[in-house]
Amino acid sequence: MHRTNRNARERACDCRCPIHHGQARSTYNNPDCHCLATCASQPMTLLAPQINGAVFLDVTNALWYVPSLEPGHWDWRYATPVDVGHPLFPASTLITGLLRETHAELLPLLYRL
Repeated sequence: MHRTNRNARERACDCRCPIHHGQARSTYNNPDCHCLATCASQPMTLLAPQINGAVFLDVTNALWYVPSLEPGHWDWRYATPVDVGHPLFPASTLITGLLRETHAELLPLLYRL
């Protein structure tokens, strides 16, 4: 675990993605992206095998869904915001709230680790 007070949106990619390696990442649906869920540039992510993918909050705190290719690998070509019409939309308010609350509760622990 690395210690930093910067959030994921300010951290450089460290997972050897050919597109983002060594850079911050702000685009989540680049078809050539190979970032992992453990990449330093990936925001807090909820891995959800029940929906064959993962959800996360972007820089504007909008909820996104990315389908899984295989464990730990994502099909970024099809990453999409969860908005009206998306199958996860009915649960989006609850998921977004849980991710925001979890993030806020974990921040004070950053300096204790």
